[in-house]
Amino acid sequence: MAAATTATTDTERFKVWTGNNESIIYSPFEYDSTWLIESWWDDLTMHTFFKNHWFKSVYLAGAYIIVTNVLQKYMETRKPKSMRPLLLVWNGLLAVFSVLGTWRFGIEFYDAVFTRGFIDSICLAVNPRSPSAFWACMFALSKIAEFGDTMFLVLRKRPVIFLHWYHHAVVLVLSWHAAIELTAPGRWFIFMNYLVHSIMYTYYAITSLGYRLPKIVSMTVTFLQTLQMLIGVAISCIVLYLKLNGEMCQQSYDNLALSFGIYASFLVLFSNFFNNAYLVKKPAKKAVNKKEE
Repeated sequence: MAAATTATTDTERFKVWTGNNESIIYSPFEYDSTWLIESWWDDLTMHTFFKNHWFKSVYLAGAYIIVTNVLQKYMETRKPKSMRPLLLVWNGLLAVFSVLGTWRFGIEFYDAVFTRGFIDSICLAVNPRSPSAFWACMFALSKIAEFGDTMFLVLRKRPVIFLHWYHHAVVLVLSWHAAIELTAPGRWFIFMNYLVHSIMYTYYAITSLGYRLPKIVSMTVTFLQTLQMLIGVAISCIVLYLKLNGEMCQQSYDNLALSFGIYASFLVLFSNFFNNAYLVKKPAKKAVNKKEE
């Protein structure tokens, strides 16, 4: 495995990472400090991993769907499991992970958007050797762990709607496919997901303690998820326009098509869910007169 190399452009607008016979154009942002957990990061090793194994995410997604259905059948004749302590730990860990990801990845995101500008933020990838690439990798790998959300629903005999399992399955495939290229629009997708999940899993952790929060909280979480999908569709359209007009953007047409298709489907599904859950007035239940006439 040949060592990865980096070339600096004359304009200093971007640098070029080269490895595994592929190139990635990225924003030359450097962190002031690196955490110990981020220091093990090896750009070429992880690029090789995703390049050689990304399609296994399809197998993992398929296995996840099969296991979900089999487990639901298994639970049909059994009582729901009481898993409140374990659920609290699970949601708490994912909330902490998401907050850390938002913080560390957000440092680079802020620089890209507010210092270098919107176009660079969707056309130049994160530095493949930086902590932001580490957190992008953790984001992709965490999509396997998040399958656990579904297992908790099934074991507690809670409904698993199409939106839920479809979202979990295809996000894994998209994130692993994007990891090969370290796609530039992924900067937005990853940061938005970390941020929304920070709020969502904190909300889940609180409710797993038995607290009932105002409806506006769950409504806000769903709204933010829907907004995330709308932004994803918009960015995909903008990147397509830029690429067709000669702009260098770190995203292949294959991944761009996959991203647009998935985010468009998410936008439809989340909008429909938001509408049915919070906007459509449900018919009032008729009072039952128990008195004999």
